[in-house]
Amino acid sequence: MSFTLNELKDSEFEEFCYDLLHSMDFVNLSWRKGTGLLSSPSDQGRDIQGQLLRRDVDGSQYHEQWFIECKHYIKGVPPEKIQSALTWANSKRPDVLLIIASNFLSNPTKNYLEEYQREHKPPFRIKIWELKDLDNLSVGKKELRLKYNLIHDLSYLPVLNRYHIAYTMKPQLNSIRYLIELMDSLDADKRDEAFLMVYYQVIRPRFRTPISPDETVRDLMLDPVDYKSFRDKCFSMTSDDSHQFVYNFVTLALSWLFNTADITSIEDMQNTQKWLIENIETKISETNDELEINKLRKMIKLPTKMLSELPSKVQKSYDTYNYICEELVRKLLVEKLSR
Repeated sequence: MSFTLNELKDSEFEEFCYDLLHSMDFVNLSWRKGTGLLSSPSDQGRDIQGQLLRRDVDGSQYHEQWFIECKHYIKGVPPEKIQSALTWANSKRPDVLLIIASNFLSNPTKNYLEEYQREHKPPFRIKIWELKDLDNLSVGKKELRLKYNLIHDLSYLPVLNRYHIAYTMKPQLNSIRYLIELMDSLDADKRDEAFLMVYYQVIRPRFRTPISPDETVRDLMLDPVDYKSFRDKCFSMTSDDSHQFVYNFVTLALSWLFNTADITSIEDMQNTQKWLIENIETKISETNDELEINKLRKMIKLPTKMLSELPSKVQKSYDTYNYICEELVRKLLVEKLSR
């Protein structure tokens, strides 16, 4: 089912916008709900206001003031419904007036905004987010989508491995010694691809204080994060911790692994990278600062590379996921019967 916000009430749509902005690092957000009614008739021209931290090329920081007007319409938003927001923004002069439409702005409204900007040259920028933008901006924010019932199907269920499902249905009574015995027998590259993120959770490496802004997280680690260190850590645990540790470790590892291996989410992942690329390209077009342009051009390389590699990388992860389920999880399921 395609992404839609039509089932939300007016106040729920405003709250969705508020939560979306909060997830995007806006601060000092205020939802100006004027009455106890379903919508906000007393919002004085904007439903939400907040600030977004910006950084200059010299490293100094400042907050942009944003006014956000939320328009929940099944059809296109007409011109007269945005006039109060323009009036208020022209009076209070935020840095940005953002108009969020649950579907789209009508063509007369878009023409009206273009004419308004030509004739009035407002001291604030006008941005528009429509349904396709809200879809892209909320990609990967599963808690947000679940809160507003925007995930209408579980399309990934058919590609879940049956041993993954069986293992997570109820706690298993596996020993650490048997887990390590099985992990020792796995292909080393596939084992590290599957479990590297969870090694960190178990080893909990120490970090030193950085001495250079060019240092990476790996440069700062004082303890190795690899299979040998994980293995040593496991054998240092008491037998009392064994069963619960193994179950938590395996279920967390499978969750992390499937998150990167979900072949049904490739389109969502691609849309995220496309949005990042478009956002950076927009910023490049809006500045004449050569240092900033060069920085943005470097930034755009990563999502561009990820976009081109996504299908093959996800398929590779999915193959590894099934390998782990067949060669590790399947055998964990029968330990209590054979040992």
